[in-house]
Amino acid sequence: MKKILILGGSHRDIPLIKASQELGYFVITLGDRDYYLGHNFSNKFYKINFNDLEKVKKIVEEEKIDYILPGSGEESYLNTVKLSNDLRIGNFDNLDIAELVHNKWKFKEFCLKNNISTPKGEFYTIQTNLEKLNFPLVVKPTNLSGGRGVEIVNSKEALIKSLEETKKVSSEIFLEEFIEGKLIAYSIFIKNQKIIYGFIGEDKTYLNKYLITSAFPYKVEEKTLKKMKYDIENLAKLLNLVDGMFHLQILIKQNIPYIIDVTRRIPGDLYPYLIEYCDGVDYSKAVVKAYTTGIIDNEFNKKIDKYKFVIRHCVMPYKNGIYKNIIIDNSIKDKILYRLDLIKKDYIIGEYLHTQIAIIFIDATNDNNFILENINDLIQVEIEE
Repeated sequence: MKKILILGGSHRDIPLIKASQELGYFVITLGDRDYYLGHNFSNKFYKINFNDLEKVKKIVEEEKIDYILPGSGEESYLNTVKLSNDLRIGNFDNLDIAELVHNKWKFKEFCLKNNISTPKGEFYTIQTNLEKLNFPLVVKPTNLSGGRGVEIVNSKEALIKSLEETKKVSSEIFLEEFIEGKLIAYSIFIKNQKIIYGFIGEDKTYLNKYLITSAFPYKVEEKTLKKMKYDIENLAKLLNLVDGMFHLQILIKQNIPYIIDVTRRIPGDLYPYLIEYCDGVDYSKAVVKAYTTGIIDNEFNKKIDKYKFVIRHCVMPYKNGIYKNIIIDNSIKDKILYRLDLIKKDYIIGEYLHTQIAIIFIDATNDNNFILENINDLIQVEIEE
């Protein structure tokens, strides 16, 4: 049995772990966090930090690893590319391309130079003239994901305060034009630098406006989709991207799409399952096959005819306290397709704006508007002081 080593082991990596096993691989995960739930699903795990590349290389040698896969994280992806390029295994972009794509400023700079639709921006230095900036604008770290360090500011005073806070989590920051529009995710597969499959989802936030909670399928205007495809295929050609997945966050304003973030690792919080539930495709298996052999077969030929509207909902608390229970309204109990609990009863919540309690998938095909509008009332969290 061939072996796959995944640089990760969190709940976000479960889709890749299971898909790899279904393809016949023995799966080993890495990660030193006690709360990593993915380790419970792998065949074997090592509780080490996957940023220690010397230790990782030792495991690759001792376990006779055939392929290395990235978990759902930027550091994991870049480490995987480094190792795979070095060991000449798997199917990944060259390291310089991977670093460009996963550095938010370098990628934006590349897009601006090549007329790819993205909000304007500039790299922040101590020489930046704050007096000449137009507000509102967005403060962004170059190397963090999940909304960490991101803030919209409306004045010079708010900007100075935000920069001080962002510097605590990142040494590199850029300032981006604020565009108010619909936020979508576009999960695609490219083959020969052409899009062969795409899934569009709308993203919604709850109390933390920088952290996505709910996601569900969304249809864009044809001219918007055409522009998205044109820009992405142009990017793929300019960067000479290898076959495989590409996940983008895009803002749409007046039917114009603006690319705001991209990654070549799977989107987090079990997003692959949303794609699979809605379209019936083997997305996770296709990701594994692209990373390993580079050969994508018929994973996207199974697309179902019947439209399904499934919501992926990350349950979050509304305040700090002691977590007791999730209360689900009777009207949607029989519509739940899958539920993964991330914390246990009596867990003490200290940062409710960044805490996820569970991930739930709901089949809302026949009641999508009602469920979407009321989801935080239909799924409530019981918290004790």
